[in-house]
Amino acid sequence: MTESLFSKYGGFSAIGKFVHEFYKKVLAEPSLVHYFKDVPMQRLMEHQTNFLSIAMSGPDRYEGRDLLLAHKRFEISEEDFSLVAECLEETLDEAGLDEEDIAAIMAVVGTTREQIVSHDSK
Repeated sequence: MTESLFSKYGGFSAIGKFVHEFYKKVLAEPSLVHYFKDVPMQRLMEHQTNFLSIAMSGPDRYEGRDLLLAHKRFEISEEDFSLVAECLEETLDEAGLDEEDIAAIMAVVGTTREQIVSHDSK
């Protein structure tokens, strides 16, 4: 049996560190920062940590809202979704994850595009 990416890279503790670094990058992007105004970042980081756990074949502890409902009010554009994904990919690379493992995680991230991107965005 192969080891999950979740176990391989240190479980929730390590993923929490990845998420912290990821949000540093996201919040440094002028085109993204407005999405996070008045957002409780600690809770958001917990949700993101749980999402990455799932993406890395770890435990599913997510207890938040449906992705579509959670993101609808933000009217997220395709470009901004892609920029957030780039921030995540860069974070994972800087954390030393193997290229093929990053690709597997980003494939899972890609499956959320339809639920997160506003269908009314340009």
